[in-house]
Parts: sequence; C-alpha cells; structure tokens
Amino acid sequence: ITPEMKQVIIALGILTGVTEAFWLQPVKQSSRSHCRKLFAEEPSSSSVCDSSSRQGFLQTLAGQAALVGFGMTAGPLLVGGKAGVVQPAQAAGLSKVNSELAGYGLPPILDVPGGFSPLVEVYGKAAGAKKERETLLVQFLYPSLWVVSKPSIDKNGEEGTISAGDYQKGDSAAFYVEEGPASGKLEQESADYFGEVVKRAIGQKSQNVYQNFKVLKKRPGAKGANGAQYTIVEFKYELLTGAGFTVDRKGVASVTQVGKNVQGLWVATTAARWKKIGNDCITMADSFRVYDGIAPA
Repeated sequence: ITPEMKQVIIALGILTGVTEAFWLQPVKQSSRSHCRKLFAEEPSSSSVCDSSSRQGFLQTLAGQAALVGFGMTAGPLLVGGKAGVVQPAQAAGLSKVNSELAGYGLPPILDVPGGFSPLVEVYGKAAGAKKERETLLVQFLYPSLWVVSKPSIDKNGEEGTISAGDYQKGDSAAFYVEEGPASGKLEQESADYFGEVVKRAIGQKSQNVYQNFKVLKKRPGAKGANGAQYTIVEFKYELLTGAGFTVDRKGVASVTQVGKNVQGLWVATTAARWKKIGNDCITMADSFRVYDGIAPA
C-alpha cells in the first residue's frame, strides 16, 4: 500500500467520525433568507446561501478528505466558507482581488462562500487595436475547481471572452456584451427581450444549435456600486449536439447595462446536474458585477 493511499484511508477515517457526530446534531432548514452578504455596496441584496444540509456537508467533507489524503490542500479545512473549506490560497486570492478593486476605487468583496474563488478581469485590454472593444472590469465568483479562460490578444486585437467551466460535466459560464436596447432603458424591457439577449449570449460560445429556449423566471437583481440595475433570468433549452442528439440544459443569467452596451454573465449546465449545482449557478449570477471607465493595462 502506498503512502498516498494510507493518507486517504486516514482522512476517510476522520471523515467517518465527523459525519457520525454530524448526524446526531439537529439540522436547521436551509433557505435563501439565511444568506451572507457578499459585496460592500449592497447592504440589503446580493446574498449567497451557505449549504447547511447534511448532503452538502457530507459532499464537501468527502471531497476535502480526498484532497487531504493526496496532499492537495494549501490551507485549513473550512466548512460553509467560515473557517475551513479547502481553499488553496483563497485568503491570498481575495486579498489580491480586493487590492485590485481598491486600485480602481471600487468596493471590495466582503466574503467568498466555501468552494468558490473570486475573479476580477479586464475585458477590452487591447487599446488602439483594429478590433477595439470597450474596456470593462468584470467581476464574479466561480467554483474553485472550474477552469477559467480569458480573451487572447494579438496584433489584430482581442478575441474570445471571459469564461469558466467544468466542461467534462457540462458546466459552463461566459461573459457577453452587445449593443443596448433602442429605448436605452434595459430594466423596462420585457422577459422576451432578456430571453433574446441570453440566446445570443449562448450562441457566441457554442457552434451547436439550440432549440426550445424558454425563460422560466425574470426577477430584479441587485444594484451595483455604480447604480447599475442587474436582472436575473432563469432559463432552459435543448442543445443539439454535433453527434445528432439533444441535451436538456438549464441555466441562469445576470444582465445589466453599463454605458451604452448591455453586459451579462450566463451560467448553464445539464438539466440533470442543475438539481445538484443549481444553487452554485445562481451564486455565480448573483455575484456578477461589471464596471466601465476602466483604462486598459
């Protein structure tokens, strides 16, 4: 038996003892009313719920036990984002992000739920290029194990977008920009308008064809530090793959208008996985912020 396997066995033994103790404790019902505030500029909105269910606790702890066993942790074990989700450099990462936000005169991120990492990235860095974009600062939280992609820059300008995903499992998220509505008042637009924005956002990243797109819910989101109103849109659609079969997908988007353009972050996964990570997708959408007036680096 290898040393690594011994560590896994020890970690799982610890997990067993902890979970037995956990099962003996009363469990409070989890609800979105017991959420913690994420951003300094919104004292009454944009909240993210901790997972207080037995299932969420056990899944988190099981994953942490495996990470401990393989020596992959770089910090204390934290549960529920307060004092011990395995967050390899989360404290340093949050400090770096907040330092960058402070440099732009923007409010800090107050808290990052367990299992998430903060992302702050400049979109439209290639000033003076042939394909020049409006420069924006994009901010959102994403599951720490997801892969992040950023735009590429060459002599012609910037291509691609800011995205993240666990693509093997069908989880994806991407930033999107398009021209604003003719009315100039995004918050007054109908659910159909927002649905069209989301459909175009999905189409920018995928060559697959989708059908039966439907907006399930549209609700007001938070207001950002710059006064921008965010609108949350939940949706579903069928993805037609190149292999000739369809995949039911479900997602959520946060859409706003900063300046003359409309910006959004959409997050989607398979309908089957939505039952497991739907709340994480909503956390990502709720955490989305975008700011203009940013000078390219």
